[in-house]
Amino acid sequence: MFRDTREAFDREFTSPCNAMKLKLMLATMATAMAMALPARAQQACRAYTVDRPGTAYGYEEINNCPMINGTFANEDWRVAISGWEPAAYRYQGTDRSSGNSIELFDFYVTGTTERPQYRFRNGDTTYVVTFRYSDPDTIRLEVYQGGNQLINELLYR
Repeated sequence: MFRDTREAFDREFTSPCNAMKLKLMLATMATAMAMALPARAQQACRAYTVDRPGTAYGYEEINNCPMINGTFANEDWRVAISGWEPAAYRYQGTDRSSGNSIELFDFYVTGTTERPQYRFRNGDTTYVVTFRYSDPDTIRLEVYQGGNQLINELLYR
């Protein structure tokens, strides 16, 4: 029985035209199966610490939206972001036209697992870095002062 099935398969799908039909059929089946699966639900970013005696800091960061590290820039701005220690992230922003820069440390994570936002505060000014894991070479930099948006630009690695 197996031999008969195998011979029928060979007859049906070994010609170039029929092989293409098989590929199309398999691709259609794969697409249908993927569409039938539930989409991965976005979750709110959650970042917090838990006590871990015996570790270097005595605590550990739990974060379902890990930071992407790196330096990003456009014609106007240069931003370097990185983890500093558990539950502390570093933002260093430079205005490329004036050379003025600021360095901030904070641990304020918002957004979703598809689009995390890291916020760094300096008085009434908030610097927001938003990114997508699907595009790790691009961030959005937004700067707000007293509720007014001052900057909203894309920066690239």
